[in-house]
Amino acid sequence: MRPESAGSIGFALGVCLFAAPASAQEVFSPASPPLEILAARTSAPVRVDGILDESSWGLANVITGFTQSDPDQGQPATHRTYVRILFDDDMLYIAAVCEQPRQSIRVQNLQRDFAAQENDVFAVAIDGFVDQRKAVVFQISPFGNQSDMEVTDGENLNRDWDARWNARTTLQDDRWIAEIAIPWRILRYRPGSDRLGIILSRQVRSLNETVSIPPVPRVMSVYRMPYEAILRGLETPPPGRNLQIAPYVLGQAVSGTTGFRPDRDAEIGGEIKWAVTPGTVIDFTVNTDFAQADVDRQFVNLDRFSVFLPERRQFFLESAGTFNASVTSWIRPFFTRRIGLDDSGLPIPITAGIRSTGRSPTQEFGVIAMRQEAIRDLPASDFGVARYSKNIREQSRVGGMVTYRSDGTSATQPFGRTNRTFTVDGLWRPAPSAGLEAMVSRSADSLSGDGTGAQLYAYYETSSVYVGLLEYFNRDYNPGIGLELLDANYVMHSPAVLWDLRGGWLPENIRSFNPGISVYSFNNSDGGDLKFGYAVITPLRFDFHSGASVGVIVEPNWQRITDRFAPARIEIETGDYDYTRYRLYGNSDRSRTLSGEISYETGGYFDGRLTTYSLGGRYAPSPRFELTADYELNRISGLGPLGQARTTRLIGIGSRFAFNPRLQLSGFLQHNSLTSKDILNARLSWEFRPLSYLYVVYNSSANDEDLIPDYTQQQLLIKFTYLLEL
Repeated sequence: MRPESAGSIGFALGVCLFAAPASAQEVFSPASPPLEILAARTSAPVRVDGILDESSWGLANVITGFTQSDPDQGQPATHRTYVRILFDDDMLYIAAVCEQPRQSIRVQNLQRDFAAQENDVFAVAIDGFVDQRKAVVFQISPFGNQSDMEVTDGENLNRDWDARWNARTTLQDDRWIAEIAIPWRILRYRPGSDRLGIILSRQVRSLNETVSIPPVPRVMSVYRMPYEAILRGLETPPPGRNLQIAPYVLGQAVSGTTGFRPDRDAEIGGEIKWAVTPGTVIDFTVNTDFAQADVDRQFVNLDRFSVFLPERRQFFLESAGTFNASVTSWIRPFFTRRIGLDDSGLPIPITAGIRSTGRSPTQEFGVIAMRQEAIRDLPASDFGVARYSKNIREQSRVGGMVTYRSDGTSATQPFGRTNRTFTVDGLWRPAPSAGLEAMVSRSADSLSGDGTGAQLYAYYETSSVYVGLLEYFNRDYNPGIGLELLDANYVMHSPAVLWDLRGGWLPENIRSFNPGISVYSFNNSDGGDLKFGYAVITPLRFDFHSGASVGVIVEPNWQRITDRFAPARIEIETGDYDYTRYRLYGNSDRSRTLSGEISYETGGYFDGRLTTYSLGGRYAPSPRFELTADYELNRISGLGPLGQARTTRLIGIGSRFAFNPRLQLSGFLQHNSLTSKDILNARLSWEFRPLSYLYVVYNSSANDEDLIPDYTQQQLLIKFTYLLEL
């Protein structure tokens, strides 16, 4: 459980340590020796169609006996699964026969990289180097849509990693069948290796049940690779040329009263990927384009933290875990959105760049160098990143990172600027249920001087209780290509406890009772004075077997305002403000045809009051069509020295229609009353061959706010990409 996803985490390590030992035996250790699975070679061709009528499948051993990870750890799976594994000189083939009544199958949409937790899924995780550190995961739904990701240390998931692999499924009355072909060229392994690490898993969403071979403890991700089996009997091919070229051609038209306008209406560019060895890959990019990336959603930010916007651009998403030296998303010495985007999220042309990554069973490295063009009032910039990580002992590592940024001169920056960071980080995992992560980073900026940022995260978890302690430190830290969610000098302390209580004493339809408490205390790193703090207390939270949940949160706040702060554009006077907020929330089973979530929050807000209503819903009558809607209403009263009132509304409507898993039309419309801004994004995506696309995208934005000139802008673009393998 990562600190940013802990939900309710606690305040007293002593309380947690008292409660933990009774459940400690539930987190079992990996099998020693590990389970072995045998693959069979095939000399006959295998057609990937989900039918399994080739005689080669009769040569493969049948793998069965899946056990539950959740909800009843260690118990047999409710529905049986049979897996067979073949290989030839080009592919690793995996076939899964998943018994299940057809009417109980749940698939929400046909989107690539779908939300696995809301669907029926079969998945295979592969650890090519058998080092139990890093894996690539391939997931498929009963309707044939695919998802893939990289997993590092069993917790850090890069869901936006994409690879070229093939899969098809068929549906029958009492089962569904998946047939998967994974090219050897996309896997990384030791030359001449005869084995891989592997975990096979399945989610039956109507039962909210997760099963796997080998078994994995409930409290952990099912992709925790120390629990992997060993896939043996392989004859891995030697590395070939392994060269991929992905050119693109783009045309666009932009109209409107004002706003961002590209320099050119037509673009060409692309990327080259060269796997020099099975463990080393070099990527080149020229005239990098991200036109097909999803647009950023609008938000209403009423607290003191910056809003974290995720990376959406494919070039930066690949191998993202290699360049992650931070413990959480709060402080990052390297954050890719600082390259190729300005502070408003508008694109800045990238002339060219190169990235090299490498892995072996004992170490990992990565290097990035990029050039960003001058545009508008912004100067040209050069970026460099170097990352190294060394594995020590079984599940621990130590690493370092250096970043460099050099900005030229411009009208707004006449003297230029350079920025460097130097970072040391590490992970120590003495047992499957305990770990410690730390990072210390030093920044050196030619204009703002030197600074320091640091993070520490310690945890202990069993199937019944989670204990965490999170510490942050920031003093004048300024990462030129990094991120800080709180721009201030501070020390943050956050001890935590969260319970996951189950048993026959609960009503039949309730799976778990999850009370918890967390405390966040932010003190000035110069003098130690309290800047602000709050506690998240969850006296009641119930998770149902269906996946629905309800809960109550009480949040005391202690706020000390010493600088200008104007949420919703209402100035708040400096001073001390103590108040409490209350939240009631719930969500239904998200795998159903009709699902929704609701939240009501009220209470004090500095010297006024704030009430927030949030509603969300989705209608998905078939995997081919879904309609979503979201609504947030904030009512502020009595705020600031004038006792001002303000109401904000954020409304979003989205839709998706899939002709098949590879041809889809999606759209999103959003209105933000605080900024009087409307945005519309519509996109047609056709994957006409694996990882080769045709995109047709329409973007529209309009703003009629009183504080700035009105503007409207429309953009229509067509982009064609083609992946060529040599």
